Amino acid sequence: MKIKFLSAAIAASLALPLSAATLVTSFEEADYSSSENNAEFLEVSGDATSEVSTEQATDGNQSIKASFDAAFKPMVVWNWASWNWGAEDVMSVDVVNPNDTDVTFAIKLIDSDILPDWVDESQTSLDYFTVSANTTQTFSFNLNGGNEFQTHGENFSKDKVIGVQFMLSENDPQVLYFDNIKVDGETVTPPPSDGAVNTQTAPVATLAQIEDFETIPDYLRPDGGVNVSTTTEIVTKGAAAMAAEFTAGWNGLVFAGTWNWAELGEHTAVAIDVSNTSDSNIWLYSRIEDVNSQGETATRGVLVKAGESKTIYTSLNDNPSLLTQDERVSALGLRDIPADPMSAQNGWGDFVALDKSQITAMRYFIGELASGETSQTLVFDNMRVIKDLNHESAYAEIADAMGQNNLVTYAGRVASKEELAKLSDPEMAVLGELTNRNMYGGNPDSSPATDCVLATPASFNACKDAGGNWQLVDPAGNAFFSTGVDNIRLQDTYTMTGVSSDAESALRQSMFTEIPSDYVNENYGPVHSGPVSQGQAVSFYANNLITRHASEDVWRDITVKRMKDWGFNTLGNWTDPVLYANGDVPYVANGWSTSGADRLPVKQIGSGYWGPLPDPWDANFATNAATMAAEIKAQVEGNEEYLVGIFVDNEMSWGNVTDVEGSRYAQTLAVFNTDGTDATTSPAKNSFIWFLENQRYTGGIADLNAAWGTDYASWDAMRPAQELAYVAGMEADMQFLAWQFAFQYFNTVNTALKAELPNHLYLGSRFADWGRTPDVVSAAAAVVDVMSYNIYKDSIAAADWDADALSQIEAIDKPVIIGEFHFGALDSGSFAEGVVNATSQQDRADKMVSFYESVNAHKNFVGAHWFQYIDSPLTGRAWDGENYNVGFVSNTDTPYTLMTDAAREFNCGMYGTDCSSLSNATEAASRAGGLYTGANIGVSHSGPEAPDPGEPVDPPIDPPTPPTGDVSGGGGSAGWLSLLGLAGVFLLRRRKV
Repeated sequence: MKIKFLSAAIAASLALPLSAATLVTSFEEADYSSSENNAEFLEVSGDATSEVSTEQATDGNQSIKASFDAAFKPMVVWNWASWNWGAEDVMSVDVVNPNDTDVTFAIKLIDSDILPDWVDESQTSLDYFTVSANTTQTFSFNLNGGNEFQTHGENFSKDKVIGVQFMLSENDPQVLYFDNIKVDGETVTPPPSDGAVNTQTAPVATLAQIEDFETIPDYLRPDGGVNVSTTTEIVTKGAAAMAAEFTAGWNGLVFAGTWNWAELGEHTAVAIDVSNTSDSNIWLYSRIEDVNSQGETATRGVLVKAGESKTIYTSLNDNPSLLTQDERVSALGLRDIPADPMSAQNGWGDFVALDKSQITAMRYFIGELASGETSQTLVFDNMRVIKDLNHESAYAEIADAMGQNNLVTYAGRVASKEELAKLSDPEMAVLGELTNRNMYGGNPDSSPATDCVLATPASFNACKDAGGNWQLVDPAGNAFFSTGVDNIRLQDTYTMTGVSSDAESALRQSMFTEIPSDYVNENYGPVHSGPVSQGQAVSFYANNLITRHASEDVWRDITVKRMKDWGFNTLGNWTDPVLYANGDVPYVANGWSTSGADRLPVKQIGSGYWGPLPDPWDANFATNAATMAAEIKAQVEGNEEYLVGIFVDNEMSWGNVTDVEGSRYAQTLAVFNTDGTDATTSPAKNSFIWFLENQRYTGGIADLNAAWGTDYASWDAMRPAQELAYVAGMEADMQFLAWQFAFQYFNTVNTALKAELPNHLYLGSRFADWGRTPDVVSAAAAVVDVMSYNIYKDSIAAADWDADALSQIEAIDKPVIIGEFHFGALDSGSFAEGVVNATSQQDRADKMVSFYESVNAHKNFVGAHWFQYIDSPLTGRAWDGENYNVGFVSNTDTPYTLMTDAAREFNCGMYGTDCSSLSNATEAASRAGGLYTGANIGVSHSGPEAPDPGEPVDPPIDPPTPPTGDVSGGGGSAGWLSLLGLAGVFLLRRRKV
């Protein structure tokens, strides 16, 4: 925990061997108003009022009393001849706080090379500290930089220091005393991290800790051929876990103790974190016994996949599990829950009610070893009792007043609305931009001009470079690798509250501690799926952005500035069209062919995850496409220069290539299940019959009957609705008809777009892996300017994604853009990771970069957009229960620093520049040189650490005060530009604690 982290930092600062240090000053002279008035030749001045005082001295008889009336109005100790601290590593100072509140202050060192302009921040070093109320503390400043949030200028010279500034970081007037400034050659070592936690655990409250496996428990009885040992390789709590090597099938572990969990609640479960280090899947089973069991216990099981880490739990009441996504969304309005149940469906035996006051044994054992394996290993950690996630009571009050996880604390959790309101200005001030690109975000050193898609582009184009690689080309004629973030809008931030005039959900209503009064839609829906089809929905994110930024306008402004700071050059799909006019970052537009205002009814074909397919031969479909194109034209008007291209529709259910006899041709066959006796009722079916009669079976219906195994008397006999089953003789016809259907769809959309927005790129419909076939891809390639795919894999490499799809792309040789990818983790407090899981925020960042690198390396791919900007609501997206940690910002609009830093470094280097100096893992992180104009590397914007909801907390006294002590590590941070000093402007990065 960070409390321990801060305590260690305080201890480190107080434990310096000051007796061996060199005294700089203890302020024993009578007059420091000018360097000429004292033998030390020092001057104390500045915007703060300062005076020599005989009070609060810590060394000698005097100190300096500083009266600060506002933030960043400093008191400065000047040595115009400069101090040479080249051989020193630490400057220390005693600070006395006579106030009844803690005070956060900054120390800033200035070297003489800042003269004469007084504006070069590279000649300074800055760090922040907190002194407790009514205490005297010694604080240490690292002269070499390197503290986690220290801003250490690239050119700062500790052998030329001319000034030491002290200033407040809050606007409340305060008085502090300073004394005994010393320097020492002993480097401050950052305190160790709290334990060795390196993978995630379910973010739910622990009711009782059973075992943390720091040592092997003496009540553990390995059953059969199981070898156990402690390990630090995969840890979810503390510094160690237990590795169990199973050398034979059906061997297990018996925890033989006596536990009383009767007072922990009616519906509870035993949870444990498990990691499979083997190369094969393992079936893991559990049994829980009480004093009365006598062998009559139920066995419950779960599959732990190779390489997987997760929390599993066994219901002490044997409550039914919600195993499928559909079950969870229907019952809870959540796509996923943060742990996997040991379920009856994967076990055996009738459940006998347990006496929870006398639990005597817990058993975990495996099934058969994987074929060819002589042993398999599981790592266990953090065994505890939790609320039973199979029961609705586990979801009561999971969301706090800001929509955050109310059960646990975690990095980035904002402590209060009052703290949230302080975070916007500091962040805004440290945002900058990358400098190694042109005004659009393109590569000024590359100008592709071969095989261009558009002859006379109105904005962006796609061309090949000299090496035969496809590139997007910006209006300046430069190569443009499109990186961006999707869904920058409020629409998908709403969550259903359970209130409805139709059928309410008491379970949904119980999830919230408080419902905000603003951004409430009383009649949201009908939704795609969930326990409430239509009713009240609220956006915690929208309420939080108003608290944080004061207005939507400021939010939009900082959002665009974030994109520039993080290095993204594209606002991705479903960005609020208001942002198209930002004039700084290019964007993609989008439209819906069949939904929206003024759409006419269109015949629907088949079914699909997001819905059926429109009949593209229906005359109303062409009319709707034209209406859509006119809408997009109106949205982009005046901002066409920055329009990268246009997506239309999304993840349509064309068929699944992996299931030939089932879903691959299901949509094509569904056309025959429509009534074509009247040409207007099923234009698609009549078109299919025309193709069959005039292009496939010109010899007559008998040839079709022979191939399909049917007995139609004539072509007209095919027109009534009928359900056809796939047979192998149909395959070539199904491929042909699927191509024609898709071509008609894409061509109709393209015609409408080109009529309204000629010479702009049509980017297709974003194929999902579960909803595309080679025939449909081929048809799209005949029409669209740039192909688009949503790819939820670790990379686009053949081993990770789809070798056949890559081969087809390379054979077609069209440019390709990725519309969606992401990774999610549970250490954000979210109840679900995402479509593709990561083990932590660092792992998310690493996987994101790896994915981007795979895309950037392929000759056909011209960009990729992350889905999405904002985390899904903790309590599930109103539309369909999506509750993923896949944002670049949380639901309090707090950026994930590890993600943003990784994005900045990749985006800086994607055109070949060495951008390692931007890494937040290097000493050079605060010295970005000429590549980056901001001061946002490694900076957290979440404010003070939020208290653990599971621990009793005294109510705050107006307002909440920051933690105490040297804050050289841990806590949150932010930063801003301030006017500082006597003669000029200094760039500060403020760290809130």
